[in-house]
Amino acid sequence: MLKNILMLCDSATVRGGIENVAFAEAKELARRHYNVALFAAEGPVDKTLVEAGVRVVCLWQPDILSNPDRPAAVRQGIFNTVAYRHLLDLLKDYSPDDTIVHVHGWTKALSSSVFSATARRGFKVAITIHDYFSVCPNGGFYNYRQNKICTKRPGSPGCICCNCDSRSYPTKLFRVVRSFVQGRNMFKNKNLFVIYISRTTHDAVMPYLGKHINEAFYLRNPAMIQSARPVDIAHNDTYLFIARLSPEKGARLFCQAMTDLGLKGCVLGDGYLKEELVRAYPNVEFAGWVDGDQKDAIIRKGKGLVFPSLWYEGSPLTILEMMSYGIPCIVPDRCAASEDVEDGKTGYIFKTGDLASLEEAILRYEEADIATMQRNIISTFNSAECSPETHTTNLLHIYESILS
Repeated sequence: MLKNILMLCDSATVRGGIENVAFAEAKELARRHYNVALFAAEGPVDKTLVEAGVRVVCLWQPDILSNPDRPAAVRQGIFNTVAYRHLLDLLKDYSPDDTIVHVHGWTKALSSSVFSATARRGFKVAITIHDYFSVCPNGGFYNYRQNKICTKRPGSPGCICCNCDSRSYPTKLFRVVRSFVQGRNMFKNKNLFVIYISRTTHDAVMPYLGKHINEAFYLRNPAMIQSARPVDIAHNDTYLFIARLSPEKGARLFCQAMTDLGLKGCVLGDGYLKEELVRAYPNVEFAGWVDGDQKDAIIRKGKGLVFPSLWYEGSPLTILEMMSYGIPCIVPDRCAASEDVEDGKTGYIFKTGDLASLEEAILRYEEADIATMQRNIISTFNSAECSPETHTTNLLHIYESILS
């Protein structure tokens, strides 16, 4: 019988979507009276975890990118001996018979040393595939130099020789070494399980992980989505883009489409591309990164969402958020966002990275019966299906299957 859940995450404070998911799970599991602990490298400790009754074991180490001692950062990234020793000691407090070790993130600080520790102690390990670092050296199956999806086999000669990293080729080589060591450490585990958050992540990683794991389970990420009053899209004329302003998110594609078609566009997001895009596209509104009532007010002026991401993504929550407003979405075919859109009924799907295809999809939407499209969304979308409570119930079913 399941009693204990030990979650592993690089950081004990929220740094992004991985921590948001892990912490939501930990707090909900603790609320249901399970013994939950979080093992992390980087501080500070999120006080809401402690308040929820989660035991937090923090090593107070920097992540490898912020560590000023670069040789030490390289060693930590490849094999974090401090994390290995502390996790070995911590696992003495638990029994493999009633404990699940759930790994959410390890590449930024903990390293794959945690897999060596769990293998040595004989625990069953579940890994949630939030990104693609489990198999791909740069974590994205994406060539950041050419701004396109990479189809090279991870770790192959073609992969190693390809300068695809967003930082530099030496960084890519470090990541190749890290990935090689990671594979050796991960696959020491004979009780390894995968939790994938979309069909896209499953199809990307399973050709490389499949023979090394016992079973794979589908569990989409939780989302705090409130059923909102539908937006009056029939009387709106602004297309929305909501994402970080980095090349792989496709903001430039959105702005160019709005410019070519003479349509109104509004960008909600920030990032290092912002100044360049503001200069290049004066016809597009740039609202910055907004939240709360300000974000709600802008969304309510939206006619549709364009999500032109150039890479696979994992499980983008923006699409669910738009559905809660009854806003149709225009999404690329090779991105996980396409799993939530029915072409021609709740939105449109275009060819990834193809400006002409995107513009054709937008024009189709301009001519469509969007009121019917909105009714299709409202009749099928159920925010409770992605709530933290439902997510945790489904997660517990997975845990019980793993233990049994």
